[in-house]
Amino acid sequence: MDLSNNFKGIKNISTIGISNLAGSIISAFFWIYLASLLGSENYGELTYYISIAGIVTSISLVGGPMAITVLVAKKIKIQSTIYVLSISGSIISAIVLYFAFTNIGVSIFVLGAVIYNLASSELLGRKFYKKYSIYFILQKILFILFALIFYYMIGPEGVLLGIGLSFFIFIDRIYDGFKNTKFNLQLLKNKWGFIQNNFLIDLSQILNGQIDKIIIGPVFGFSILGNYYLAVQVLYLLAILPEAVKHYILPEDSSGEDTTKIKILTVIFSIGLALIGIFIAPQLLLTLFPEYTDLLDLVPIISISIIPTTVYTLYVSKFLANEKSGYIVITSVISVGVLISGIFILGEIFGTVGLAYSLVIFDCTRAFVLFILSRKI
Repeated sequence: MDLSNNFKGIKNISTIGISNLAGSIISAFFWIYLASLLGSENYGELTYYISIAGIVTSISLVGGPMAITVLVAKKIKIQSTIYVLSISGSIISAIVLYFAFTNIGVSIFVLGAVIYNLASSELLGRKFYKKYSIYFILQKILFILFALIFYYMIGPEGVLLGIGLSFFIFIDRIYDGFKNTKFNLQLLKNKWGFIQNNFLIDLSQILNGQIDKIIIGPVFGFSILGNYYLAVQVLYLLAILPEAVKHYILPEDSSGEDTTKIKILTVIFSIGLALIGIFIAPQLLLTLFPEYTDLLDLVPIISISIIPTTVYTLYVSKFLANEKSGYIVITSVISVGVLISGIFILGEIFGTVGLAYSLVIFDCTRAFVLFILSRKI
């Protein structure tokens, strides 16, 4: 029975991993092409707008994607209730953003990203790994096509518009959720403590991932942000497997399955990925992007982050599965403070390299705090 479960787990991880690998490679090549097409300054400015849209998307989502995955995995039919509130919030946010930036791409991005997060989280919660994988790859393909078409039609703003429109492939999953579950405010009330904590977690994690870009652009310049973001893309590429494992272990942990061996193997593998980022990636990227002169210094430092990022991700799954999300909120608040302080202090002292150090310290802080809290609990 144990062998059967292990085989099933490996098969499901492979399904998600292959789709994540394919989708992430498609996405990575696009961002690489876009970096060479736009140049560092325009690339940095695009990153700035995407970061703003990402934060607003998180604000619009009620409970966040992780809450949906956990609750659906526990057979709690809360989809319609969260969908109504989240989509309503995204419409309001999109209108506000349009008047703030006069950029339709940012608004469409937020609407689409909310639909994507809701639908993909529901698929994972129901353990529809194969169906999730198909949607994921199709979205990445449409992302490339739409972004390039609209870029050549209207410029950099078209990239945001194209990304946003590609998310709408998940709209049928939203319809299915409305059809099969009922709007139930009492259920929302019963689970509000968990949902509220997950909203704070999601928002804090988005801030963790985007606040650096929002600060770096205006303070240090969009050209430096372009170099920094391209280096971070290497980290995202290295994190493909840990991300795939995260999507698998959260519903499994929520259902009470043992995922210890998978987590240990994932951490070991992340060490190998870090070595690739340190010794192989920098020279390759500098050859491809001679304009991005800071990559040689940034990439080896930022690649170290894959190890603490993996550890942090695995601990997050453990806490969420036990509905102890408040500890993740505490961790996120502490780490955001560390990140912001690091950007201003280390960035001012060491320049661009200091920004990379601040990211590594931030990721190590997240992993260490959750480790300590886990031991105390």
